[in-house]
Amino acid sequence: MKYIQTGKVVDGFYVVGNAPFPIYLMDGPVPVLFDAGLTGLCLNYAVDIRRVLGNRAPGYLFLTHSHFDHIGAAAYIKALFPDMKVAGSERTQEILQRDNAIELIRTLNQEAGQSLGPLSGESIYHGPFEPFDLDLKLSGGETIELDSNCHLKVMNTPGHTWDFMSYWVPEKRILIASEAVGCDDGSGYILTEFLVDYDAYVRSLRGLAQLDPDVLCQGHGLVFTGPDAHAHMHLSLEQAPRFLAMVEGFLEKEQGDIERTVTRVKAVEWDPKPWPKQTESAYVINTQVRVGTIRKRIDLSRQEKCMK
Repeated sequence: MKYIQTGKVVDGFYVVGNAPFPIYLMDGPVPVLFDAGLTGLCLNYAVDIRRVLGNRAPGYLFLTHSHFDHIGAAAYIKALFPDMKVAGSERTQEILQRDNAIELIRTLNQEAGQSLGPLSGESIYHGPFEPFDLDLKLSGGETIELDSNCHLKVMNTPGHTWDFMSYWVPEKRILIASEAVGCDDGSGYILTEFLVDYDAYVRSLRGLAQLDPDVLCQGHGLVFTGPDAHAHMHLSLEQAPRFLAMVEGFLEKEQGDIERTVTRVKAVEWDPKPWPKQTESAYVINTQVRVGTIRKRIDLSRQEKCMK
């Protein structure tokens, strides 16, 4: 099945706050949160977490990567649950030490908050994004025991970003992979979500597909269960080379001009899609990076051919 709402997905696993910008909650003897959404939705996240856990507190908040719409409410949630350990990659911690990165994360959260009213159904938090530190720094390959019957495996899955971590719960066959597995926009079109390295993205996606999860959490909107989880992995692997070919074609037509190529890609991916969707500024920033990454890949391939 495909879920695009908040609430229970399967026993003990929930989408909380807002489906387009979710936090995932796995209940158990040690409750666990995955990602921290937008700053403006922190009140909604808190209400839903309390609704599931009551007076209990999460033991961990695991972050997939440092993008603004995945860490926006982390400091607020940590203040609510001070004993909770915030975990993410070592590279994420490095990014959180940069003043320019914090300023961009704060600005993008503020812009996103201005368009949240119709989406949230509840009060919008208007405070700024606040930086935070990781309590647990991950490098990938760790296995974290949540209880005697439940373990969490940390997987280094770069491609979307260099700091990207995915989380696999083998006993429950739940995979939190966010943009590492692409993102179905709700229409069946899958956004190919590499930013820093197309080939690394595809390698990560192939590795994750081998897990064959029963519950698959992408970064925004949909959660897949059963055969739909498997199908999404397969479709994402098919879409990646199609997107690559499309951008390569646009770059050729635009003689390598990134801005004009981004306009062409945006006309295919972003312009026709109804709200809710990624803010225009965030989409353009990401797509400039994707197109730039492909142009570098083309240039490198040409250089290697010339050297032979």
